[in-house]
Amino acid sequence: MVMTQGSFVRRRPREFDGTSSAELAVFAATEELLRDTSLQKLTVAQILRAAGLSRANFYHYFANKYDVLVALLGRVFDDSYGQDAPWSTTPGKARAQRMGTSLESTLEMWSAHGAVICSVIEHMHSEPAVAAAWQRMYARFVDAITEQVVYERDSGQAPTGSPPDMIATMLVGAAERVFYVSSRGLDPRLATVDDVVAPLRAVNEAAIFGGRHEAVSDKGSSAATDLERSPMPEITAPVVEGETATAILQAMRELLVEESLADVSVAKILEKSGISRASFYFYFRSKEDAFVVLFREAAADIVAGLRGLADIDRDEPERLLAQVGEWLNLEGFAGPVIRNAVHAWPRLPELRAEYLAAMNAMETTLESIIDSDRAAGLAPAGPPVPAYAAVILWTIERAVAGALAGEEHLADLAAVTEMVGRFLYAAVYGRR
Repeated sequence: MVMTQGSFVRRRPREFDGTSSAELAVFAATEELLRDTSLQKLTVAQILRAAGLSRANFYHYFANKYDVLVALLGRVFDDSYGQDAPWSTTPGKARAQRMGTSLESTLEMWSAHGAVICSVIEHMHSEPAVAAAWQRMYARFVDAITEQVVYERDSGQAPTGSPPDMIATMLVGAAERVFYVSSRGLDPRLATVDDVVAPLRAVNEAAIFGGRHEAVSDKGSSAATDLERSPMPEITAPVVEGETATAILQAMRELLVEESLADVSVAKILEKSGISRASFYFYFRSKEDAFVVLFREAAADIVAGLRGLADIDRDEPERLLAQVGEWLNLEGFAGPVIRNAVHAWPRLPELRAEYLAAMNAMETTLESIIDSDRAAGLAPAGPPVPAYAAVILWTIERAVAGALAGEEHLADLAAVTEMVGRFLYAAVYGRR
């Protein structure tokens, strides 16, 4: 499909419209290479060899590999949505139907072009051009869903609640995150991209309409008793011994309040802590190694906070909402650590395993809660519990990540926390 003037992300001179034989060769070569090579390791030389082009020919069209990725992203979205995008109709029944079709288009896009989209997501926090391209696409989906939420509320079909643009941003982020973790094989509960579709539909319905259509089970077993039989998983906080190691970690905590992990250097940590370089490397292999310790400390508290849901009367929405507030309490140094972790984990192998372990522990906890509460008749039937628990938690994780980054429509962390609490209740217990 020829890229149009309304293309999602690519802003290029007319003569570079993505249709020349050289550009097409670069696109094909890059996408094929990304199936087996990360963008971080991919070189222009590899693209040239695979495309059969000279360096001069490449640089006539593209400044670097990130420029290729931006152009390729635009082409992928044009091909996937074209004139069938949700915003091509006015808010109402037609747009609601188009949004359903859009989810199928998204599934097809990730199935065919997952390597490209994953590369974009992994580098959108470090490459401004990639971030700008992704945000232009992202914003169009957010605007379309926002308008639909307003329509549903005005027509009496959806209840009032969190701001429509905040809900829309959460839902677009949810799709981004769950398709990403599924495509990368990072969550065994979402083994294929097909696994996310039914849970995502239920998540959208819960967030917009405050519940789902499924009938409630009439089984009467006790949810509390069922949960007591299955101990909740934990993440153990690391034991840090010695004043030197403690000083290093404290210096890093303080630096992360004002700077990103990418900007914090070992030299800055040494200067702030007054520790020698030799002492630093006696305890830690790198700044990333030290950051993993900080993350495990914060993750232990967050996992424990979600486990607290098992100890309350979950048939009372306000008690659940209060516990969600405790769960997502990121005051003090925990906030900066989690803020950096949610953005850095996709591209840092040192952090990824710890991050996914924390998510798995929370998914296991929520899965146990949903299973037992469906059996007890507290929660309605719905999508398969393992995948549904995973999608719910990745939806919340991405919304909190956006809040910690100050993203548009999500900048108020307190408001986001309230929104995800009500969303969690609607997703698990809401019924219409």
